Amino acid sequence: MSVMEITKNKKYRIEIVLGYNGKKKIRHIETYYGKKSEAKAREFELKKLLKNGSVFQKKNYTLKDLSDEYRDYKADLVEKKTFINYEYRLKLAMEKMGYVKLQELNVKILENFYHYLRHTYISARNKPLSPTTIRSYYDIINNMLDYAVRCGYIQENPNSKIEKPKRAQPNVSCYSDEEARELLLLILQEPIKYQAIVFLSLDLGCRRDELTGLTWDDIDLDSGRLEINKTTQYAYGEIYEKGTKTVNSERVNYVSGMTLDILKQWRKEQLQQKLLLGSKWEGSNRVFTTDYGADIHPDTPTKIFKKILKKYNLREIKFHSLRHTTVSLMIRKGIQPQLISRKVGHSSVQTTDRIYSHFFEDQFKDVPNVMDDLISVKAN
Repeated sequence: MSVMEITKNKKYRIEIVLGYNGKKKIRHIETYYGKKSEAKAREFELKKLLKNGSVFQKKNYTLKDLSDEYRDYKADLVEKKTFINYEYRLKLAMEKMGYVKLQELNVKILENFYHYLRHTYISARNKPLSPTTIRSYYDIINNMLDYAVRCGYIQENPNSKIEKPKRAQPNVSCYSDEEARELLLLILQEPIKYQAIVFLSLDLGCRRDELTGLTWDDIDLDSGRLEINKTTQYAYGEIYEKGTKTVNSERVNYVSGMTLDILKQWRKEQLQQKLLLGSKWEGSNRVFTTDYGADIHPDTPTKIFKKILKKYNLREIKFHSLRHTTVSLMIRKGIQPQLISRKVGHSSVQTTDRIYSHFFEDQFKDVPNVMDDLISVKAN
């Protein structure tokens, strides 16, 4: 009997004889979860597939084996930082599911893993995982199983039958006009390098890795024209350069007169430090470097910003929230969404509207006033 009931009307063992090695049978064995009629249909499908030689026959091939193969496959296809994320996510997933034979992987096993992520797992920061992080696990596992389908290891991806976890809504915290003004006034008491980091971040509304990727060749200190065309990242113990997040992230910006003055002062101080160190200067042409002229770690602006907030007892926000502050200030000043999107390098105006929709509400409230003006003109 090739379909054997394990749990009544729920779990079945499908066994198909492929041939003989001497007197020993060569079998294809698969566990099926569902109704008996469905298991019989699966048996019929398997016989047809096996006859055509289109079923992956490494019966002991586990999800961990697939994970290792997939990781090697991805190593040269994604950025280093992305690959580290793949490794970290897959490591946890394989700790929970790696022993499962690929042919026996099913929706229930995967759903149990996502339930574990949502309700049991605590991160290294001693916090539960966010919905966005859980979605990233789903996406990586889904891509890996799609790869298995393309390779002919499995006929379908069971993960695709599971509802995608929803990402969390972006947490767009930022400073008010008054808080931003206070920050800028206080930062003027700090070293010129710190001033340049904060002023330029607020002026550009740029991402942190775009800020650390800037070189002096990207800035015209006469006109204030600035090009954003690269970033720096940190992975495997080294800082490296890569492209921007999206095609639209490559953009031209212009900085304010005050920011430009601060940048000129910072450039002068940096060159003096270079002359002072001589051959000990490490030669980076980045706008922001270490005291010895090397590329700064992408986390450095965050550390500087935290130190400033703590020193002056300012409301704690993330460094990335300076970008949100820039956008919110532009919205309150009535700058068109198309220009905002272009300035901060969003992939589309729709992205700007989706992330900052609640900031546009005041403008929406003004629309009836415009209609009142039109009606009153007509009445007169």
